[in-house]
Amino acid sequence: MTSTKGDRLQLRVDAAAKRRLEEAAREAHLSVTAFVLQAANSAADDVLAARRTIHLSPDAAAAFTEALSRPANVNERLATALQRPAKFTWLD
Repeated sequence: MTSTKGDRLQLRVDAAAKRRLEEAAREAHLSVTAFVLQAANSAADDVLAARRTIHLSPDAAAAFTEALSRPANVNERLATALQRPAKFTWLD
């Protein structure tokens, strides 16, 4: 199997940070590149998961569930607002 290298990401760090990363990579039995990439991907997963997840207390979850079970009360003002074109786009 042949492997191909992807895009390049360059990073500048001070000497102390470089030594720390090198030491941690050695302890993990990884190259510095593999260690940094693994850590960065893990951090990215955490950030993106937090963006997609809503954490509610048990009371808030119960209130949210109860609110979802009630039919919507659409008054004239809301109905008018729903007819206007959206001025935003969803981030995916």
